[in-house]
Amino acid sequence: MITRKMRLSMAMLTIVASMLTTGNIKADEKNTTKETNTITNSKYANKAVADIYSTTTLNVRKKGSTNAKILGKMKKGNIATVLKRGSEWSKVRSGNVTGYVKNQYLVFGDEIENFAKQNVKKIAKVQAETLRVRKNASTESKIIALASKDDKLKVKKQNGDWAKVKVDGKTGYVSKDYAKVTYSFGKAKSMKQIQAAEKAKEQAKHATKTRDETAKTSFAQTTKKASVSYGGSSVTGSRMASYAQQFVGNPYRYGGNSLTRGIDCSGFTQQIMEKFGYSISRTSSSQAGDGRAVSTSNLRAGDLVFYGDGGSINHVALYIGGGQVVHASNSAPYPRGGIKISNNARYRRIVTVRRIVK
Repeated sequence: MITRKMRLSMAMLTIVASMLTTGNIKADEKNTTKETNTITNSKYANKAVADIYSTTTLNVRKKGSTNAKILGKMKKGNIATVLKRGSEWSKVRSGNVTGYVKNQYLVFGDEIENFAKQNVKKIAKVQAETLRVRKNASTESKIIALASKDDKLKVKKQNGDWAKVKVDGKTGYVSKDYAKVTYSFGKAKSMKQIQAAEKAKEQAKHATKTRDETAKTSFAQTTKKASVSYGGSSVTGSRMASYAQQFVGNPYRYGGNSLTRGIDCSGFTQQIMEKFGYSISRTSSSQAGDGRAVSTSNLRAGDLVFYGDGGSINHVALYIGGGQVVHASNSAPYPRGGIKISNNARYRRIVTVRRIVK
C-alpha cells in the first residue's frame, strides 16, 4: 500500500529527474548551437574546391546533368562559392561562371585546408606600393628585384617573417610584413575566356613564326652583302627581337616592372636590353638620349623606336625587323593592348631612333 509519504517522495524524484533532463537538453542545445556556429564561421564555409587530376578540367554546366551545356571549366585547386548543395550536383559560383558541378569532384568546407596543404601552391600578394626582393632573408641583404602593389609572387617556401619567392626568373626573399601569403586557388574560366585565350595564343605563335622567318631572311641578306657595320651586332639584335616576342600577350601596366604580370613601354625595353647586358634609362624620354641616333632608313633588329607628338616623346618600342616593332602598348586587353607586335613600325609619328646594340 502506497502511503502519502511515499507518494510525496515519488513526486519529488520525478521533479528532480525532470530538472536534470531539462538541464541536459539545454546543455545539448548549447553544444549543438556552438558546433553549428563553428561550422558557419569556418574559413571555408560554403566553399568548394575542384579535386581532379591536374591534367584534366572540371565542367561547370548550365544544369545538373552531364548533357547540359558547358558554361566554363575549373582546374584542380580552383575554388568556388557553393550556392546550393544537392545530393549529386551543387550549384556554384567561381569567377564569372555560375553553374552546376558534380559533388564527387569537389572538396567541401573544412576538408579544403588539408587538401590545399597537399595540392595548392601559395602566393605572396604585395601590399606595399613597391616591395624590395632581397637575395637573402634579411633587410641588410642585396636588393635583386622590385615588385609592385598587388603583384602575386609564387612562394617557394617560408622562413619565419620572410617568404622565398620567384620574380621574373630571379629567386629572392620578401618580408611578410608587406606581402600577404595565401593559397593560390584560382577560379573557373568561362568558355568565352578560354576561347579568347586560345585565339591569342595562336596569334602570338603565328607572329613568332613570322618574326623568326623574317629575322633569318634579314640575317641571310646581311651576311650576303658582308656589311661590316652590321657584323655580329645583327645577330644580337635578332636574338633580342626573338627573346622579346615570347612575352607577347602579357599585360601592360603603367609603372610595372614584370614582363609576365605587367610592365610599361620603357620598362619593357629596359628589361629586354638588360637581358643582353645593356644598361639603359628607365623612362622613354630618358632612353631617347641613350645610345646613338640612327636614320629610320637604317633600322635594324634591336633598335629602339621612339614616338611622340610635337617633338615630345611618350612611347618606345623595340624594332624586330621586317618593318615591325614589339612593345608594351596600353592597358587594353590583348591584342588591342598589352605586349604586342605592330606590323608597321610607322604606325605613329617617329620622333627618333636610337641604337644601343653596338
